[in-house]
Amino acid sequence: MELPIFDDYCLLQKPDVKGGWTFISMPIMPYLPKKKGSTTVRVRGFIDQYELKNFSIWAMKKGTFLAVKTEIRKAIQKEHGDTVKLTLWLDEPQMVIPEDFLICLREEPKLHKHFEQYPEPKKKEIIDWIFAAKTEDEKITRIVQTIEKLDDECV
Repeated sequence: MELPIFDDYCLLQKPDVKGGWTFISMPIMPYLPKKKGSTTVRVRGFIDQYELKNFSIWAMKKGTFLAVKTEIRKAIQKEHGDTVKLTLWLDEPQMVIPEDFLICLREEPKLHKHFEQYPEPKKKEIIDWIFAAKTEDEKITRIVQTIEKLDDECV
């Protein structure tokens, strides 16, 4: 079962300035996937009973923030100063290791374990490089090169 990235009670906050928006502040979440040039992360989940779909949070150096629109506050009948239950899951497409590469990794458990310890962006870069090959022979060559590199790193 998929574990939420956040599951806690939070205070709805709003700065005391004209045009200030209502938000929830969460701790820094360094494990969230980072996209070059963007601080937003796609999530799904619930604020109280209100379901969040196609929603983004801001993962920043000072913390993680979620804007709470008027529509949501009306639906849950809460305003700034109130406490809400917030549960979030990542809604980012999960990386899938193609079956032919996975078969090769499974034949070498030590190398498979080493590959799984790479950060997600590095794993994606490797998989994208392998499967960007124009021919089947080139793809096989790239898989072999990757396995050899993993083996060299495990020495």
